[in-house]
Order: sequence, then structure tokens, then C-alpha cells
Amino acid sequence: MMYWKLAIQNIRRSLRDYIIYFVTLTLTAALMYSFLALGFSSDVLAMAENMSMLTTGILLMSALVAFMSSFVIGYAIRFMLGRRKKEFATYELIGMEARTVRNLFLAENSIIGTGAFLLGSLVGTGLSGLLNQVVKISLRCRIPIRFPFLSRHGQ
Repeated sequence: MMYWKLAIQNIRRSLRDYIIYFVTLTLTAALMYSFLALGFSSDVLAMAENMSMLTTGILLMSALVAFMSSFVIGYAIRFMLGRRKKEFATYELIGMEARTVRNLFLAENSIIGTGAFLLGSLVGTGLSGLLNQVVKISLRCRIPIRFPFLSRHGQ
């Protein structure tokens, strides 16, 4: 429990650096959610019966976002480690084991990641409705405008 408090305190202290990391994770989660929701949307699947390339393209786009995001997130983690190298060395000098320091950094990233995932899912839900409309407009389909999170059964 003490390590979770220390992790939260470290996040507050390094808030400026963690904001960039949080925004990156949030945008990644939002894009992944919106592309996958678009790829499996009943409206898009109905339009794509004759256009299997559309669904395949949407799924390939989400795979590309995941691939590119892995590099961005990896860079952000290395950046954070580099910025906090002296702080972690101080923890080890005062007697904290290296394993505990790693677990502390993991706890910080878990807190940030969970918050970013939740916010990104919320943003991605709205973005998926917007992307759904863009696809419909670009294909000139006359399908009523709906947002999955506003309807009763997600349809």
C-alpha cells in the first residue's frame, strides 16, 4: 500500500512529464477503439458486403496504429526512465531494492495507463461515431446518423 502512495506522489511530482505520456496513451486507446469499432460496426459491415476491402482496410489501419503506437509508447517510457534516472538511483542508495524500484515504476505506469485507457475508450466511442459518419458520407450512403453510446442497445 505504501508503494502505491509513493507511486501517486511520484506521478504528482513528475506531472509535466507524465501529461505527455498520458495524452499519448489516451490518443492511442481512442484511435484503436474507434478503428476497431468502425471495422465491426453493423452499418459498415452492411455496406461492406460487396466491399470486403473496406473492412480489411479499416482493420489494417488499426494494426498500423498499434504498430506505430508501440514505438511511440516505448520511446515515452525510455524518456521517462531517462528523466528519472537520478531519482531511482537515490531510491537504491537509501536502501530500496532494484526490484522494488522497478515495481514502483510499474505501479506508476499502471495508474497512468488505466486512466488513459478509460479516457481513451470514452473518447474513442465518440470518435467511432464520427468516423462512421465520415465513411457513410464518403460512400454516399443514406443511413441515419447514430452514435452507439447514445442508443439503448448500441445500434
